[in-house]
Amino acid sequence: MSMMQRCGWSLVGAMVLAFPNLKVQAADTIILSFGALEFPVAVAELETYIKTGQVPSKFQPFINQVPPQDLARMIATLKQPIPVTTDTVARVFGTSTGQVLLSRLGLVVQTDRGENGANAVKTALLQAAKQPGGVTFLSVLREFPSPTMRLNLVRGLAIMNQVNRYIAQVNGVFTVLNNEFQQQARQPLPPNLPNLTQPGTFKWQVQQLSLADPKRQRTLPVTVYLPSRDNAPTVVISHGLGDSRQSFAYLAQHLASHGFGVILPEHPGSDAQKLQQVLEGKATEYIIPAELVDRPLDITFVLNALAAQPGLTPALNLKQVAVVGHSYGGYTALAVGGARLNLANLNQVCTEVEQGVGINLSLLLQCPGRSLQNPPAQFRDERVAALMAVNPVGSALFGETGLAQVKIPTFLVTATQDIAAPSLYEQIIPFTWLGSPRRYLAILEGASHFSILGAGAAGLPLPVDLVGPAPEVAQMYMKVLTLAFAQVHLANQPQFAPFLTAAYARQLSRAPLPLQVLNDPPLNPIKQALAE
Repeated sequence: MSMMQRCGWSLVGAMVLAFPNLKVQAADTIILSFGALEFPVAVAELETYIKTGQVPSKFQPFINQVPPQDLARMIATLKQPIPVTTDTVARVFGTSTGQVLLSRLGLVVQTDRGENGANAVKTALLQAAKQPGGVTFLSVLREFPSPTMRLNLVRGLAIMNQVNRYIAQVNGVFTVLNNEFQQQARQPLPPNLPNLTQPGTFKWQVQQLSLADPKRQRTLPVTVYLPSRDNAPTVVISHGLGDSRQSFAYLAQHLASHGFGVILPEHPGSDAQKLQQVLEGKATEYIIPAELVDRPLDITFVLNALAAQPGLTPALNLKQVAVVGHSYGGYTALAVGGARLNLANLNQVCTEVEQGVGINLSLLLQCPGRSLQNPPAQFRDERVAALMAVNPVGSALFGETGLAQVKIPTFLVTATQDIAAPSLYEQIIPFTWLGSPRRYLAILEGASHFSILGAGAAGLPLPVDLVGPAPEVAQMYMKVLTLAFAQVHLANQPQFAPFLTAAYARQLSRAPLPLQVLNDPPLNPIKQALAE
């Protein structure tokens, strides 16, 4: 499957995951509505097709337009049960984010009278979730509380037009990036490079701390990895929304074995515990706008608090640190690295999405930030000397002018199968906006938003299909690239620079997740591809 096809399926997957109810089509009859034109289809025929693969005559003209491999994948997806309880459905779609998702979906999936079908879809999901074996396409279909359901094809086509434009842009941009990678990869590598995939020689110990910030009435659990040396260069790792610092224990241990101190703060209010509280009915929201302020403040607070801890200051160099962040943590890393909030841009982007049809799911995390009252414009911590943002979100929160304020060495990591923070919108385009004098871009082809998360994470268990293939390969890349980046731009060890090159990425690359690394690629060709 080509990169363009993978990115296309990424968007389809995004819709299935964000709107599992997209599988809903009708109870007895589906009316395909296109303006004044209407085309009724019996659900029984559709059900027969899903179960047997026998194509009804009415469907034949449509089926002929779809590649056989895509049809097979579609049927497999429609048959796949999703293990979900009624409590989970009620709680997730009871949040403000869930309500937004349902409302947007209801513009396409409508009642028999052409009204927004959000409530009907939610009712069908709740009823289908009561049945044993998981929610399927057909079980939701049977529970749709109306004998007829309309699919607004005008809205549906608007979505498809955006998907098609996205795929075209992705294809053009990744062609440019691949050409640049091939050119950079021709550069020779020094002989006898050490193997950075293996642990280093430093012994290390772990300290578990609980740091209370009375000013914000916020207590942060923090794990600190201390190598057996003084004044160790130090890396801070910020986890993503609904995740835990435990997800990056594998990375912290690898860095500590190579002589780096590592700080893993837990961000209360946007961690796995918060998500679990929502799913258990103990909290109503899991996207808290105030976290956009508290998260970067957490980094500054933790650095200040640890500097005052007896025994840590001689062991760790807290005057200059690197910050690594994943997803929401990528936003956090960019914020403390100098990116400025741009609420005017955020309001404009989110208003346009509300008026149209948006396919960038990460805006569901960003747009709630419009409710912030006079937040700080910037969170720059001068101790942050370099940053690495993996699958970050922030395109709308920062915009071009906000990201132009990042002036330190920056490494963005993107995954072509990322459905939560789409590669083009949240990493590739923002990469061209950075003001950094040194910038790197790593592309993990075939990886998902969750591929780099380590085993034993405290967040919710993720389906294998959602994580994607070979997460151990993605985590190996993270070990090597993070270590090399920290050695060069934090520990001032320029001999590790070859590990941040296309030539080394080609040598390190493993199936089924090919790796590309670009070192300061020319930006004009990327921008030209985006404009086409």
